[in-house]
Amino acid sequence: MDRRKKNDFWASLLFYLNILAGILLLGILLIFHRARPEFETLFDRFYKLNLRTTWDLEYLYYLIYSVSIGIFTCLGGLFLRKFRGRREDDHKKALIITGIISLALLLLAINVL
Repeated sequence: MDRRKKNDFWASLLFYLNILAGILLLGILLIFHRARPEFETLFDRFYKLNLRTTWDLEYLYYLIYSVSIGIFTCLGGLFLRKFRGRREDDHKKALIITGIISLALLLLAINVL
């Protein structure tokens, strides 16, 4: 039974942090795709195309910045959820997923540099 008459500021902030986490996750995955080395396919071999076999450092720095923002958003949302998100309809799963993926990609980016 939900005794809340309306969403308070903290519940709506938690909802918008989840939306921001989803958008950041999409951006992080797109930047990761652009930063990784290109893989050789059959057509690349046939047409003898030159491929980049190393990580693109410019996109790698963008990846580190966006992942850092994702981790801070995730931590802020999880901290807020600990105190204010006790009901089942409070949104919280996107923050956990974003935090795990952001942390894994940050470790990968640091190891590449």
